[in-house]
Amino acid sequence: LKMTNVFLYGTLCDRELLEICLGRSLDKVKLVNAELENHSVFWVKNKNFPVIKFNRGSFAKGLAVLDIEDHELERLDFYEGGFNYKLIKSDIILKNINFYSKENKLEAYVYFNNDDKFEIGNDWDLNDWQRRFGLISRLAAKEYMLLQRSCGEIDFLTEYEKIYTRLSENL
Repeated sequence: LKMTNVFLYGTLCDRELLEICLGRSLDKVKLVNAELENHSVFWVKNKNFPVIKFNRGSFAKGLAVLDIEDHELERLDFYEGGFNYKLIKSDIILKNINFYSKENKLEAYVYFNNDDKFEIGNDWDLNDWQRRFGLISRLAAKEYMLLQRSCGEIDFLTEYEKIYTRLSENL
């Protein structure tokens, strides 16, 4: 069984959303605060999610999910892939732990967005996102993740937007 580390920096740092996307409780999931050097996280202008960008001298703060299994990674890929994010291997820095090497550096996958058309907004703020979009995003994710089992050609982004719009009209 191949185990993988993933560095999360955006909406998936919301533990409830992460549970929904992984499909299990976080009790047994190894989560460690981590940073990605020479990067920053920004809101995408007029959107409810962030992007991570190269930014020399900066440290993007986030969460490392250690040793996740392939099928869990597939679930995260399904969620993130709908929004045009791709996994890229990077070295991250683990905070506040001592059971790794002195350096606390670790290889992990990071979701980078492939869309250059995004306009960058302010510095990302998870608390702000949770307050404004957390509830509806969690509800939408619960429904959206059920589509992972569906076959055939579905435009998942369109499906997600349909779910999100319907929920926002009812909230």
